[in-house]
Amino acid sequence: AVEVREAKSKRERAAFIKMPWPIYRNDPHWVPPIIAEQKIFLDPQRGVFFDHGKASLFLAYRDGMPIGRISAHINYLHDGQYRDKKGFFGFFECEDDQRVADALFERAESYLRENDRKISEGSLSFGIYDEVGILVEGFDSDPYVLNVHNPPYYGRLIESAGYEKSIDWYAYRGLLAGVNTVDERLFRIKDRTLTRAGVTIRPVNLKAKEQEQRTVKALFHSAWDENWGHVPLSEREWHRLFHEMQRFLVPDLTLIAEKDGVPVAFTLTTYDANEAVKKINGRLFPFGFVRLFRNLKKTRNIRLILLGVLPQYRGRGIENALVLHVSQRGYEMGFHEMEQSLIVETNEPMLRALNYYPVKRKKTYRLFKKNLS
Repeated sequence: AVEVREAKSKRERAAFIKMPWPIYRNDPHWVPPIIAEQKIFLDPQRGVFFDHGKASLFLAYRDGMPIGRISAHINYLHDGQYRDKKGFFGFFECEDDQRVADALFERAESYLRENDRKISEGSLSFGIYDEVGILVEGFDSDPYVLNVHNPPYYGRLIESAGYEKSIDWYAYRGLLAGVNTVDERLFRIKDRTLTRAGVTIRPVNLKAKEQEQRTVKALFHSAWDENWGHVPLSEREWHRLFHEMQRFLVPDLTLIAEKDGVPVAFTLTTYDANEAVKKINGRLFPFGFVRLFRNLKKTRNIRLILLGVLPQYRGRGIENALVLHVSQRGYEMGFHEMEQSLIVETNEPMLRALNYYPVKRKKTYRLFKKNLS
């Protein structure tokens, strides 16, 4: 028998957080979440999501042992942007048993219906700029930082629960040594593009961190406003996101493009911190902090995590110029591999541009949806 219970108390939320460990006991590619951060993130009194949303966490038990979990949540900022009656599920983890998955989804969907939702979509844990999707392709390697990993059977469980594909997001990887094989004409085009547009590229200035953060925030909200599923971040969400990435930022590869001194585009590039996170098994205390940051800068892999160009400057080659700059400079700095992610399948200009680079699609993350009416 399977019993699904809501996780409300501090102890129950701790069980919710720790539930996945047995699922991944023999999976070498899983990267455990940092438990201390998850406790804050899922706490209605402290988590930034709860400023503008609400959620219920559910655990499935058999014989008193947790064997699956799911969240159901409402995002009021999404409601204000789209008015589409969507509710969301997230944090899905489950043993390979359709009965358990069905029981979890039934409970999550009941919560969404009670809150007048017509569609269930996920996995979003909790938002579009948190952990996104279910891995459906690319199970043979570790995820890069802030991306997810799950067993291959998750997609089957979700589809058998009545869900269908909503949209896919891609992760592309390539060896930075391959930048030497890129057609030299692209570099000449890059230089001409920047010269004709009157655009210069500079690394972020960490001595003026507050000003740079405001600059990136303004560019982000303008450049990403028309992207699939974009929801403006609240002030606290932005600070959490920036703080999270700032710990892993590679300053020389985090760039701002300016025209006449006015910022028009940006990139954010991070170390692939997952190599270091795996070694602390989710525990920052008592010595996890030391091990994490000691190992962080040993990684030779980086993730180009965000790239944005103001709408009026798109189509001028600035995007390609920024990617080339990060690739070339990253190679000079001794980095081995770069992942560009996540790129939504509807971003055709970016996907076409990747044909010119020595990269391959390494992973596909899928959002699923179900009509609840």
